[in-house]
Amino acid sequence: MKKALLLVLIIALLPLGGALAQDMPHAGEEVVATYMQSGTYDVGAENIADAFRDETGIELELVASPWAVLNQNHITDLTTGTGEFDVMSGEFWIASVYDKMLPLDDFVERDEFGGDYIPTIWQPGPSGYFDGKRIGIPYSADAYGIVVRTDIFEEAGVSTDWETWDDYIAALDKLAMHLEGSDIAPSVFAWGAAEQTPSIFLGMYDGYLVDADGNYALDEGAALAALEQMASLLAYNPEGAAGLSIDEANSVFLTGRAATMICWVSFMRASAQDPDASLVVDNWAVAPFPGPGFPFLSAWNLFISEYSDSPEAAWEWVKYYINAEQATSRFVELGVGSPYLSTYEDPDLMDAYSHDFPGMVHNLGRAQSVPWVFEAFEIFFRNTSELVIGSISAEEALANTLAGWAEVTVPPALVQSAAAQGQQQDM
Repeated sequence: MKKALLLVLIIALLPLGGALAQDMPHAGEEVVATYMQSGTYDVGAENIADAFRDETGIELELVASPWAVLNQNHITDLTTGTGEFDVMSGEFWIASVYDKMLPLDDFVERDEFGGDYIPTIWQPGPSGYFDGKRIGIPYSADAYGIVVRTDIFEEAGVSTDWETWDDYIAALDKLAMHLEGSDIAPSVFAWGAAEQTPSIFLGMYDGYLVDADGNYALDEGAALAALEQMASLLAYNPEGAAGLSIDEANSVFLTGRAATMICWVSFMRASAQDPDASLVVDNWAVAPFPGPGFPFLSAWNLFISEYSDSPEAAWEWVKYYINAEQATSRFVELGVGSPYLSTYEDPDLMDAYSHDFPGMVHNLGRAQSVPWVFEAFEIFFRNTSELVIGSISAEEALANTLAGWAEVTVPPALVQSAAAQGQQQDM
């Protein structure tokens, strides 16, 4: 009787086992995926890692590293052909090794992958491309923005309908008069985080970033004007602002000591909504990022290494991590900007984020990535940082940058990106 019962159980389980095997064509394969150690993108991956293993049978290893370490790990791995990482989380900083990334067009077409991406995010630049082929899939979208204290603006009778930086500075002048005698500054920015200063410059600068011959360059007249205007903003910040980190600048705004903040919105959104971490929960909004330049865009992509032993399994992780549902979840839980329009059109979210979505979508619609490898970026931000603290003049910052850039080669992928986004000098 017992043997008969056991046989029945085995037979009953066989179809189930067969179905599971068919649903897990990559079971037992291993995928190593990297993320920046940020408490956002990496946490989002950790939150769904177990479910991914259960549903696919793929063994997943997540490796989180600080930003600079992450970039160097990728460059070293791909230039040496080590193949330690299957899926790499990155941006244009690693464009020097874009030629070592697996083209993804066939995967995208086969699985009809895409969805309702914000159109500009799905295009070359924000999306990784090399020689006309897609190599990256964006999973985040954050544009530099200006957050404002809506209660203070209402009290002062100041509008946020600015279009240019001149308009924004005029608003700061009005706020300074209104706030005179208080401990609230008109503006705050993480000036001490040297790598952030180019974000303001890019919003103020109206010119090319790569010349007609494919070299790093700037329209010197427009660049000098933007550098001088950028440095002038420090006067509207609280005392000691030249040394503020991102977290410290965020704290100034969240504790009610600044009327505006220039920032990555995703770095402050979750805290601003938390009554235990913010004094401005119901009194902040995202305002337009002024021109004539563009908001600096952070659009992290997942890439698959051409050295991956399991590219199909790697693609399964890419699809599992990147989709509208997961992007919306990461937005709500972690404050990560979504590249999908459906997040910002979600009726369950629109009321709760009515102060956030209109300004964010507006800024994302204008945002661009930059064609700078890290070496070029570092040359620029070290000089802009010295300018801000008064160590050098705007003229010296420009001259030093151009001299340093003359020694840096622009990877072909970033020349292509610059051309696609209108950042290359006319032929």
